Amino acid sequence: MQQLKQLALFAIFSLMAAPVSAQFDNVGSIDFPTSESGEAQQYFLRGVAILHSFGWEQAQEQFQAAQEIAPDFAMAYWGESLAYNHPLFSSMDATEPRNALQRLGSTTEIRLAKAITDREKGFLTAVEILWGEGEIADRKIRYMEAMEDLYENYPGDDEVAAFYALSVLSARAVSGGDIDNRMAIRAGTIALDIFNRKPMHPGAAHYTIHSFDDPIHAPLALEAAYRYAEIAPAVSHARHMPTHIFIQHGMW
Repeated sequence: MQQLKQLALFAIFSLMAAPVSAQFDNVGSIDFPTSESGEAQQYFLRGVAILHSFGWEQAQEQFQAAQEIAPDFAMAYWGESLAYNHPLFSSMDATEPRNALQRLGSTTEIRLAKAITDREKGFLTAVEILWGEGEIADRKIRYMEAMEDLYENYPGDDEVAAFYALSVLSARAVSGGDIDNRMAIRAGTIALDIFNRKPMHPGAAHYTIHSFDDPIHAPLALEAAYRYAEIAPAVSHARHMPTHIFIQHGMW
């Protein structure tokens, strides 16, 4: 009996010490190497996977956990800043993301110095633009341009590609109309390429659906719609997204 009690107590303490809540288990699969490693990197990876599914608050928690372990981990602050960004809306409140970046360093120069690699500096430079001065429409377009530069510099990097595709969709939301759907098709082509190679990537499925969410192009996203709810069931937005394409097909 005493041994059973000890085992029960051990199980309780193990659950209390677990670094990640069970609700974050099913968020998809990504490959996003950074200059950090260990537990901080694991929190970061989970945060990015959730971010790809627009699980804003869930992602913030993961990035902040990474920051607690590695206070100078620049990419953890990059991720948190994007977790306050609703990219497909034309307006955003920059207060919280700017506060997140301020915790990394008081100036852009100090923050960029903490980004170890050129690739990480590229990611951080892009969000410095997104959360910098100026009108939101201009910032979103310049952010897309910065991500395009990163995309061209790292053509085999699927995380760069996924966030570039999303930046195109975000700029589309403030561009005054994408009448010929060129921006949507550009983003969708990139996302679909990732999805075809990595069908468990949450951003690939998600951005494919958003890109082709119209009656003409919806067939291109049908497979992604079928798969997406299975990829990230721990994030409510992911469970909802397939309906965008199913409705276009009259599948209700």
